[in-house]
Amino acid sequence: MTHKPLTLGDKLTPVLASANEVRSPSKLSAAARNTAFYLLNLVLLAAIITLPVWWFTMRPDIDENLVLVLLAALLIFWFIVYLRSKTNTRTARPPRPRIHDLLANDRQGFMRDLRLDAKTAVFDGSNIYHFGRSNGLDAQPLGELAHQLRAKGYRIVSFFDANIFYTLNEDGAFPREQAHSTKLLEDIFGLSANEIYVVPSGNQADKYILESLKHLPISFAVTNDLYRDYAKSYPTVMKDSQWRKGVVVSKNGVRLR
Repeated sequence: MTHKPLTLGDKLTPVLASANEVRSPSKLSAAARNTAFYLLNLVLLAAIITLPVWWFTMRPDIDENLVLVLLAALLIFWFIVYLRSKTNTRTARPPRPRIHDLLANDRQGFMRDLRLDAKTAVFDGSNIYHFGRSNGLDAQPLGELAHQLRAKGYRIVSFFDANIFYTLNEDGAFPREQAHSTKLLEDIFGLSANEIYVVPSGNQADKYILESLKHLPISFAVTNDLYRDYAKSYPTVMKDSQWRKGVVVSKNGVRLR
């Protein structure tokens, strides 16, 4: 019976092998080879150590050159076995499953618990902040829209570029000496800690937003960015006009387009 994922973590986390798969014949044979190589290594090392000790202590009637040849042969054989054992170990070890970026870089740890059956508003936090700034409203549009959608039953996920703290600081949103923290963004934008996702330095929030839309079935982006550079990478996400809602300022305040 196929397990139907309930959360984003279920959907994006690779399924771990079951107990039967772990003890499959191929893995058992790999373990047997590892054991064989280990024992052979021990035998060869014992022989390499024992041969010169035996020759020096017993002084048998054997040509010294022959002993040296035997010792060199044992060393070469041991080196070959050692290299083969390392190769076998690397081959037998299963690849480590890669954690999806949405989960791996989630400092707040809330993304994996997002339910797939809940409706989600995915904010382009930096974009909406710049929009508010250009209209003399600073952080107001993002906070106001998040409050409106939250009241309508939407879960809020707001992505910010890594430089959001420096941008806010330059704009005088908080004192220069104040430490950067998620709590700052909570206070400035009126968001909860489990609604804030700051992407790693050197990454654009755009891809994280589109990845969220791709994997969350009932979701749309709140942004004025059209993401034209990503149209070929995310054709299923951007196939109609429902995937994003722009923001406008009207006489009645801030609203979605």
